[in-house]
Amino acid sequence: MSIKKALEILNLFNLETRELTVTQISNLLHIPQSSVYRYIRILKENRYVFETERNSYKIGFKLLELGNLARIDNEIISIANPIMKQLTDETKETSVLVIHSGLNAVCLEDVTSSHHLIKVSSVSGKVIPLFAGASSKAILAYMGSETINKLYKHGFIKKFTPHTIVDKEELIKEMKKVRENGYAVSDSELDEGVYTYAVPIFSSGNIFGSLSLAGPKERIIRNNKEELIEKIKNAVNEIEKNL
Repeated sequence: MSIKKALEILNLFNLETRELTVTQISNLLHIPQSSVYRYIRILKENRYVFETERNSYKIGFKLLELGNLARIDNEIISIANPIMKQLTDETKETSVLVIHSGLNAVCLEDVTSSHHLIKVSSVSGKVIPLFAGASSKAILAYMGSETINKLYKHGFIKKFTPHTIVDKEELIKEMKKVRENGYAVSDSELDEGVYTYAVPIFSSGNIFGSLSLAGPKERIIRNNKEELIEKIKNAVNEIEKNL
């Protein structure tokens, strides 16, 4: 199936064109009806379109689900951004908001300090591993052993630096430590030379994401660890109030 053609079919739908027949799609895209039927069948199977009683097609509920996800992500960013800016202003370090997505994590937002610029993997929109780095470990620790098993089963585990935890038993112990402490720590696990503290974010009692502070190791460890973690926890509390 051509992904491009499937997207072209979906793009035919808009506020003025809510319903299309195979013949109409064929004429609009200048492709044979037999091809349209093939694309429509796959889109229908995956709930991107549904067939009406008039043998025409409308946008399916899968796109509604994806649209809701995008809306929720945008709402979360609007809630978290001012809180993250304040955290970065107070600490002069980069703050990062991460959520989990399947067996990966996604950076929704990052606020870099104008005082101390640092290059980190966790930048807005980037997919990052769910097992490496404080931001991800603060999430994975609350997702259960089955998620860890799946990460190993499907080949997600690999080294990004010499400090990345790849041994299963060691990772399980690290997750227990995160739960006991209520925060995660990373020392060059994902980015060499970057030291990070991360605190989990919960919504309705379930793990939702994490908020972290990242900076060069030599600078971060000069600060009071308890004070930095407390500042992150206070920011997380403010975010959770609005989720």
